[in-house]
Amino acid sequence: MAAELEDLLAKTALGDRRAFRKLYERSNARLFALCYRILNDPAEAEDVVQDAYVKIWRYAERYSASRARPMTWMIAIARNLAIDRLRARKSPAAALDVASSVADTAMRPDERSMASAEAKRLIACIKSLGEQDARLVRIAYFGGVTYAALAQRDGTPLGTIKSRMRRALASLRGCLTQ
Repeated sequence: MAAELEDLLAKTALGDRRAFRKLYERSNARLFALCYRILNDPAEAEDVVQDAYVKIWRYAERYSASRARPMTWMIAIARNLAIDRLRARKSPAAALDVASSVADTAMRPDERSMASAEAKRLIACIKSLGEQDARLVRIAYFGGVTYAALAQRDGTPLGTIKSRMRRALASLRGCLTQ
């Protein structure tokens, strides 16, 4: 995914709006989650994410793969904007306390190794769900798409999507606890 994001950032730097749209689709859920975690207000988080994407569009040519991964670079932009917004509404001491609690999300090498093994296990468990259920889980949880949006997108009743997701998640839980 990092290589794809690097490619999309390079195309965005050249003014490619389609690439920017794809970049947004692949990363907005993570940026929103981070901003919401810092600000604890969905409207403010959306505003900050929008500002972050304006900066990403404007400064895409400054991105350097040798200095950071694309998602790390975009997260840093969003995080800094969210902290600035928090500082503007709170006292300086309170803003620094919140900022320190989300300061560095980068994993240490040992954590990265363990996460890699867990990720492989998770991928294997998702593949065991079957093509349709695995697709739903990937779209909902990795793509940040709501159940309602999935139902509308697939032309399936919302109750059916919820039932399938509930079964899929129960299967995943069973697979991961073995």
